[in-house]
Amino acid sequence: MDFSWEVVQNVSQSCSAVIAVPLNTLLIYLIVNHSPKEIGAYRYLMIYISVFETVYALLDVVVSPFAHSYGSTFIVLVNMNHTTIPNCSYKSFSIWCGFYGSSMAVFGIHFVYRYLVATGSALLKTFQSWMIVLWLSIPVEIGTTWTVLTYWPCAPREATDRYVGANINETLHLALDEVEYISPYFYELGENDELVIYWPSFVGIGINSCIINASIFTIVYFGYKCYKILNSLVPKTSTSEKNRQLQKQLYLALVTQTLIPLVLMHIPVSVLYFCSFASVELGPLSGIAPASIALYIILDPLPTMFIIGQYRLILYKWLIWIPTKLNCKKPVQPESVEMTENVPNSTGIDSNSNNPLSS
Repeated sequence: MDFSWEVVQNVSQSCSAVIAVPLNTLLIYLIVNHSPKEIGAYRYLMIYISVFETVYALLDVVVSPFAHSYGSTFIVLVNMNHTTIPNCSYKSFSIWCGFYGSSMAVFGIHFVYRYLVATGSALLKTFQSWMIVLWLSIPVEIGTTWTVLTYWPCAPREATDRYVGANINETLHLALDEVEYISPYFYELGENDELVIYWPSFVGIGINSCIINASIFTIVYFGYKCYKILNSLVPKTSTSEKNRQLQKQLYLALVTQTLIPLVLMHIPVSVLYFCSFASVELGPLSGIAPASIALYIILDPLPTMFIIGQYRLILYKWLIWIPTKLNCKKPVQPESVEMTENVPNSTGIDSNSNNPLSS
């Protein structure tokens, strides 16, 4: 891995923060001020994602990690000469890993909510009271678990230093005292040069992998059930058809938002894990993972902004405002996508006042 790979990854992280923070800020503004009334408590979950990704983007550029693969381990490093927080880089580094681990759990809660809406479950009331804090705390707890299991089992130690030190110096032109790193070193050399399993790494990474897989299972399970329900609904009035379309827009936006981190974050990192287990060295290709994570943070707000009709309408009005002013012409008013407040039962949504889709 050439040193230029570090530069490429760090530049991608900086560009990501510069673009992602304004995009998520814009999305939060749209959610707060221009959401259809029927979205109800779901707006808090949407804001939660945007805040999560904003903090993740800032943390990504502050920590500036980059990846390297060598033998039976992969290494995620921070160049102490470049980081903005050298005194607490390893702690912030571990927290950065915690954000990665909790990312799919954030989307998992959204799919559970969409399923509860589609079925009209009584559990929807938990999103309208203080109990929503319990739902929102699930990703925090998962992120904390990831942070702890990164901080200790994957921490630098003498055996790992011996194994990766020369390679880091040769390929990255950095001494060990110039970097902080995490490395799940699965097989280490014993006294007679035989390979010995380092169980803390196996157990720690195993638990973290189970957490990710459980989050993905939650997404797939509730996402599929919600999809079947939405496709089975038969609207009886134009009002129920509009609300059904809104639910489909929210569902499609959520699916697209979820596919982006799955493809750009979890698949590349899973490849790193697998290759480390199999002692396959990826070399410079391992740098794709941090760069793709930076790309995810930029792309993820876009589906919500352009798939949900109300937000798309506002963006369209803003986009035509400047040329309209320059040409001194009155803009053509697009058709409103405002939804009505009452939702008939034929949509699969409870239309009473306790319905979280009603404001």
